[in-house]
Amino acid sequence: MALTVAARELFAELGFHATPAEAVVRRAGVTSGALYHHFQDKTDLFRAAFEAVEVCLAGRVAAEARLGRDAWERLERGVAEYLRACRETEVRRIMLQDGPSVLGWEEWHTIDAAHHLRPLAASLALVMRAGMMERRPPEPLARVLMGALTEAGLASSSDFAQAESATLWLLGRLKAV
Repeated sequence: MALTVAARELFAELGFHATPAEAVVRRAGVTSGALYHHFQDKTDLFRAAFEAVEVCLAGRVAAEARLGRDAWERLERGVAEYLRACRETEVRRIMLQDGPSVLGWEEWHTIDAAHHLRPLAASLALVMRAGMMERRPPEPLARVLMGALTEAGLASSSDFAQAESATLWLLGRLKAV
């Protein structure tokens, strides 16, 4: 939908608070009536843009993970792709910066968990079943790793390489030798 595409572009470029709804309507080439026919308000439009970014990123992470030769390599590749994506303005601004404040932490977390936390927990469970990691409850471990990934994704551009390296190092410490 043209409104969601325009919203993603503008929210990524300017942020939610600096993007007037009228700018989204102009970029999409529709009327404000069309905006309010499909969405209750600008926050509802943001939610749709946020979900679209989440779906896109989850697809990218899954596609990259599938290239791994075994469960551990699939986990590593998925984590590395998630971190690469966090360098992109759209992912960084919409998902990590504006998402929690615009949607509220509870809704942000619920949506994010559906796209990233659950697949990460499933991946960890596969790694454990393959004997490549000590068996632990996968969901709490996924929460801890997701927290590390989110924090690394929020690192400033000058600190990002170190944060990414530290996160991948931390992940590597979990691997059974």
